[in-house]
Amino acid sequence: MSYPSRPADLPPTVNCPYCLSHIDTSRARSVIRNIATQEVVDDVTDAVRRRGLLGVASYDRGNIYLECRREVRLDLVQGEYDYPGTADPLDDMTTVVMNRPGEDSPTAAFTDGIGFDDPEEDESAGPSPFSLADDADEDGDGWESTTGAQPSPPLPPPADENELPEPHYIPYEYCQVRRTLNIGLIGTSSSGKSHLLAAMLYRMQEEEERLAELGLKVEPFAEMWEYYVQREDIAGFFAPDRRTVLRRTSRNDPVEFRMAYTVTSTWTGEETDYVVSFFDVAGELFLDSKARSRLQFIYGLDAYIFVADGQALYGWGGKRRGLRHPSGFSNVINKLRQNERLVARAKGKTPQNPLPQPAVVVLAKADLLLAQKEYWVSRWLELDDDFVLKTVDEESEDVYVYCATNGAREWLYPVNAFEDVTLHFASATGCEEQDGHYNKRKFRHMRVLRPLLSLFAMTGLIDPKTINHAYVKGVREPL
Repeated sequence: MSYPSRPADLPPTVNCPYCLSHIDTSRARSVIRNIATQEVVDDVTDAVRRRGLLGVASYDRGNIYLECRREVRLDLVQGEYDYPGTADPLDDMTTVVMNRPGEDSPTAAFTDGIGFDDPEEDESAGPSPFSLADDADEDGDGWESTTGAQPSPPLPPPADENELPEPHYIPYEYCQVRRTLNIGLIGTSSSGKSHLLAAMLYRMQEEEERLAELGLKVEPFAEMWEYYVQREDIAGFFAPDRRTVLRRTSRNDPVEFRMAYTVTSTWTGEETDYVVSFFDVAGELFLDSKARSRLQFIYGLDAYIFVADGQALYGWGGKRRGLRHPSGFSNVINKLRQNERLVARAKGKTPQNPLPQPAVVVLAKADLLLAQKEYWVSRWLELDDDFVLKTVDEESEDVYVYCATNGAREWLYPVNAFEDVTLHFASATGCEEQDGHYNKRKFRHMRVLRPLLSLFAMTGLIDPKTINHAYVKGVREPL
């Protein structure tokens, strides 16, 4: 009996959200992975190819991952596909794109240089004249007679915190769903990204009925959610009797989804499934030019959440001093714009300007600004209006004015860079931390779902008319 060469419940190729390569599912391994230790526990490739996930015990199905490694990538023909991800334009590589006769779209590309996912260097040219070959004088003694040196065995390359680990693993459920919404949180260390994301995810679990009123059914990847909420710092942050501060995200943390959901959208009258995933990486990576490989995922994101540190507006004496540290927004936007230019030129097209993805700017820790009696902040922050989305544009105007008049124009870079942008005041905690904890009586999530719901409207998961926006690419054409 012969079995299919690929799992029946997967398409021939899937896109890796981490390195942006196309993966040949007929060659990729399916493995059971311990999400806590990041270790591969078992290889279930044969069982999955025979029966899909039905070939795996039910208690293991949520832990199945598709392995992305060099041997299964279709990078040499990535020009045939119309997708946003390409190699980092800052890599020292030269790409040649060719067309088939009579066709406009590029069909093949080859690269001169070795990238983090390129094949090994061609050794057919022979040894370098500057290297010491084994037994270079060919007298059989394993020594090079002119120097008396004997070559040492090659050492394995040291682990590089700036490189994307090889191989990496994609949740099998992610590969099953055709439509994806990959969302990245952008901001520097201590800007409040992880706290904002945790508050968003918690509120999504709480507001199931109100999300259903917008035409959304949200279901987390079960094992991923269980691991997330059982992390000691997350559990303490959610616990009403503890309210502990989250640990700082390490630059060595895996570049993987922090959380992912299957979201069913019904507002059009039909059920459409999406995978909605969230990336949250260490903020210092956005300011480090050496971390290009680990940041490869930013070129394949479908939407962006730019998190501005509200605490950065004030000095320790409570006086406004402009921004105390850079936001990192311009670094990411410059990379995205350059990538858009290079890809468009390679395809013989005009670069899209502004960038086609939607974005939100969230002025986080806004409760600290509320304590400074800022009018623009107090007008919005104390409203319980996460689901009153018709005022989103009005709020965006007020956030814009506040930033523009308070030395924070850097936070407004996304407004001109992206096609559709909304701006928001929010606080993940409602109070300032003291000695690693938040005041249990003052702690509250303030307007944390509103930015996410705005993104859902701008991407068509909910009706864009809920935020009075008439145009969403692929959902509603311009009037």
